[in-house]
Amino acid sequence: MRPLKVIFATFFLTSTLIMNAQINKPSLSPRITTEQQVGMVNVKLDYGQSNKQNRKIFGELIPFNKIWRTGANSSTKISFDREIKLSNNLIPPGTYGLYTIPEENQWTIILNKNSTLWGTAGYEHKNDLIRFKVPVTNLQDTIETLSIHFENFNTNGGDLIITWENSKIIIPLFVDSDEIIFKEIALKTSLENESISAQTYFDAAQFYYLKKRDLDTAMLWFDKAIKLKPNSFWFVYYKAELAYYLQNYNLANENAEKCLAAAKLSPSTDYGYISKCTLLLKLISDRK
Repeated sequence: MRPLKVIFATFFLTSTLIMNAQINKPSLSPRITTEQQVGMVNVKLDYGQSNKQNRKIFGELIPFNKIWRTGANSSTKISFDREIKLSNNLIPPGTYGLYTIPEENQWTIILNKNSTLWGTAGYEHKNDLIRFKVPVTNLQDTIETLSIHFENFNTNGGDLIITWENSKIIIPLFVDSDEIIFKEIALKTSLENESISAQTYFDAAQFYYLKKRDLDTAMLWFDKAIKLKPNSFWFVYYKAELAYYLQNYNLANENAEKCLAAAKLSPSTDYGYISKCTLLLKLISDRK
């Protein structure tokens, strides 16, 4: 039994020495994971964030006309929890490897159904879900660190942006959020056996106002919200704003004054509505 004990002791000692010999150092291309809502789709991005470090990137470090992992180390991944469109290309929900083929004036964007690869090792064209081309926007300022993120948000999506060195790639993402939200509003404002909250009426009215849809109904919902929760002076402000849009300047003035007075008396904060009401009242005065 003694030789066996010696073998085990030697194994654990060697393992400990190996572990202690490893160097703990920061990655020069840290892994970046972001999750956010874009329109009505939840998007997750996971990529290795590289730095320029005085190197020439596109055309040298990353050759033109060759497939790139769009980041460092393991493949860049992007996930969607519902059907969307990227540059008008229909994309089912799922997780994909995001690859690109950079060129001087355009890039090929690739979503590959295999998102588990290390970089491009093992990449197979047959697993591509889709390929499409987008133009390159040339930047005057140099971007030191690769960034993949979203900009230009709206209710139906935003732009997926890739920036590095002097290149910017813009990929519009569209999800039909309006249809989803209008259906939810129709359901929640027609409940027969449940009470409808002030916030539900307010949210519905605000979205109708934003989309300029059935504004008489929006005004009715603002009234119902205010009746259920009269101390919410911000409800009154948006009724005033809608009245102004409808060119009912007397009603707009009345409600803007009411909101302003309540905001001034607010025991906590005015949430910025003193300034909003003041600006709106000036606009109303100029119109009257």
